[in-house]
Amino acid sequence: MTFQQKLIIITVLAALIGVAVLMRTSASTSSPGRVTSRFGGIVAAWLAVVAGALVVVGIVSDTFLRHLIQVAPLIVALGLLARQSAWGVSAAAPLFAFWFLVMCAIWLFLLGVARIFTGTFTVAEITLTVVIGVACLFGLGTASRREPTIPFVARLGTIAAFAVLQFGAMWLSVQPFITRR
Repeated sequence: MTFQQKLIIITVLAALIGVAVLMRTSASTSSPGRVTSRFGGIVAAWLAVVAGALVVVGIVSDTFLRHLIQVAPLIVALGLLARQSAWGVSAAAPLFAFWFLVMCAIWLFLLGVARIFTGTFTVAEITLTVVIGVACLFGLGTASRREPTIPFVARLGTIAAFAVLQFGAMWLSVQPFITRR
């Protein structure tokens, strides 16, 4: 199986997890289009931890440009959350799921269980995979507790769009014209 095929599977699973996390269908009438600052702020904090840890991985592994491209969707979702847009939580859910699945694939490789993704990992990088994985779990948990304020179909569209955006960023980051820099 190619890297791209594995990436497609992870993207589809991330979108499905995002849908499962944000499954509630009752839309709040109190503040349409806005996310409560308590949960939106916490989701943003966990998203920032994931993005920051990925950038640090890029620094310690000398793959900064690759990781900067990979965090672009997280930055867009952070921008939505900074505006207190309800779209931000829906955008964040598949991103948390995507990166958690990638971290699980790395852990399975390190434990000798599966070779989904392979490579050599320093102690710092392994530590950062744990930080990213934990932040993703807490981010998904926080996102699941917030009251939905946009229609279910809009949430589905946002989840799908950000899952595809993350796939595109990941695919772009491993292209030869990026990896040779």
